[in-house]
Amino acid sequence: MKKVLFLTVALMLSLAMGASALTVSGPNEFPIVDEPYELDVWMSLDATIEDMETNETTKYYEEKTGVHINWTQVSGDLATKLNLSISSGEYPDIYTCSFSTDQVTQYSQAGIFLPLNDLIKEHSYYIKQVLEERPDIKEAITAPDGQIYTLFKTDPATYTLVRNKLYVNHDWLEKYCQETGKEAPVTTQEFEDMLIYWRDNDMNGNGDPSDEIPMAGTLATDGGDFTVYLLNAFQATPQYDSMVANEEGEVELIAITDEYREGLKWIHHLYEEGLIAEETFIQDNSQLQSLVNNNDPTARIVGAFGGFWAGVTVSPSSMENAYDVYDVLAPLEGPTGLRQATTSGHLPLELKGAITVACERPDIAIKWLDWWFSNEGMVLIDYGFEGVNWEWSDTPAINGTVPSRMFLKDRNILQNTVWYVDTVPYYRTEESLFGRTPTDHVPYLYEGADAYDDFYTLTNFPQFAWCNDTNLLAEYNEMKTLFNDYILQARVQFITGAMDVEDDAAWQGYLDQLNAMGLERYLEVVEEVNFGSAE
Repeated sequence: MKKVLFLTVALMLSLAMGASALTVSGPNEFPIVDEPYELDVWMSLDATIEDMETNETTKYYEEKTGVHINWTQVSGDLATKLNLSISSGEYPDIYTCSFSTDQVTQYSQAGIFLPLNDLIKEHSYYIKQVLEERPDIKEAITAPDGQIYTLFKTDPATYTLVRNKLYVNHDWLEKYCQETGKEAPVTTQEFEDMLIYWRDNDMNGNGDPSDEIPMAGTLATDGGDFTVYLLNAFQATPQYDSMVANEEGEVELIAITDEYREGLKWIHHLYEEGLIAEETFIQDNSQLQSLVNNNDPTARIVGAFGGFWAGVTVSPSSMENAYDVYDVLAPLEGPTGLRQATTSGHLPLELKGAITVACERPDIAIKWLDWWFSNEGMVLIDYGFEGVNWEWSDTPAINGTVPSRMFLKDRNILQNTVWYVDTVPYYRTEESLFGRTPTDHVPYLYEGADAYDDFYTLTNFPQFAWCNDTNLLAEYNEMKTLFNDYILQARVQFITGAMDVEDDAAWQGYLDQLNAMGLERYLEVVEEVNFGSAE
C-alpha cells in the first residue's frame, strides 16, 4: 500500500505518466510493460481460492502481462474492512470489489477514485468495445458528472431479471395431470384447483393423505416470497420497493391499488383454505429447506415454493438429481387476463473495480483489468485451463451449441488453479455461461429464464439511482426502509387474517397509515433520486 499524496487528481495523473520510463504496449497487446512492474490490488477472496499469491491463474497472468500483483486478500466482513481501508488513507492501486452508487459518489468526490473515461478510451480494448456495443451499460455506470469511476461485472442471462419464480413438485404436477386429465395450470383458478387437489390427495403415496403442504415459502431469502409471484397476476409487483414508474418518471406505489388488494384477497383465501403453510411468513430458508429436501419421494411433503431459482432451496447433497425434483412454473394469468412477471429489465449489473489516486500508473492498471472483459479472459475465470479444468465435448451445450465445455473438476471445492468469477470486474458472455455441458445447475437457470421470457413487465426504473445530494439520499434510504417494512408487514397481516382485507375500514386504515408516514413526500423523493438531476 502506498500513502496517498494529497494532490489533485489532475496533477497526480500528470506526475504519474511521467514517473516511469516503462514502455507500455498498445491496447490488447502483451506483455503490458517491457520490464517488471507491480500493482497493489485489494480484493475479496472467493471461498474456493486457496491463495491468490500462488494461484495458477495468477502465475499465468503475471507471465502474460509482466505485472506482479501484491494482493490484499479480504474475507469475512467485506463492508467493514473496505471502510477501514478507505478511512486509513492507505489505498491500493486497485479495488476489485463492488460498490454502491453512494460509495462511488462519496469516494470520487473525495478524490479517491480516478475518472476512467480517458483511460478506457486510450488504453483499453475490450472494455471500450463492450461499452460501445452496450450503451445501456455505459449509461448505467456513468455518474451524473459524466465520468465513469468504476468498472463493472454483469451477467447477460435473463434468468436473473425476475427474482420471484415459483417451483412445483415435478411428480405431483405429473400425477395431478394424469389423474385429472388437466394440463399444467395457467390461470389463478387452475392453480388453486391444483393446490386443492394436492391438499386432498395422497400425492407422495405414503398412505397419509393429510401430510401434504400444497405451498410453502419464506420471506428470508432471495425470491422466496411467493406472494410476489401470485400478486403479479393482479398487479405488477416488483420484489423490492413496491414501485413502478411510467415513461415520464412518475412513480406509483402499487401497494395501494385496488388490483393489489384483490390479489391479497385471493392469497388470503388460499391461506384460509389451508393451501399455504402457516410457517411460511416466520421461517427462514433453512427451515424451508428442511421441508423441501428429502431423498425419499414418499417423504416429500411440499408441492410448490418460491425462489429466484430452485437451487436456493433444493439441495443436491440431500436429494439425488435434486434439480429434477422441482419444475419452474410460468407466471399465472389473473382474473382480468393479466399474465406477467415484473422486472426492472436490467442486467444484473454491479459497479465493480476502481483505480485509486494512489496508483502511479493508471494506464497500466486499466490495461491489467481490460483482458478480463474478453471472452478468453471470461472463459479462464469461469472454467479454468483447458485440459486441466475442462475439455471440449461433443455433447450439445445448454444453449444447443456443439461442442460444449465439460468440467473435469469440481469448481466448488478449495483449489488453487482458477480465480473464479467475482475476483475481478468482468463481462460475462452468453457463450461463457451457456456454452457448457449441461451437467450442473446452470441448465435449470436457463430453463427458468426460458419459462419467463415472454412475460417480462418493466418497472421502468433506471439501473442505478445516481444522486449527489447526500441529505436527499439519506432521506430516501430511511423512508424506503420504513415503507418497505410496513408494506410487507401489512401484506402478511392481510394474508393471514390479522387484518381483514375484505373490510373496507381495515383497508382504509392501512392507507391512512401510509399517508401518515409521509407517502406523498416519499413518492417525491423516489422520483427525485431516480429520475431527477439532484446535485
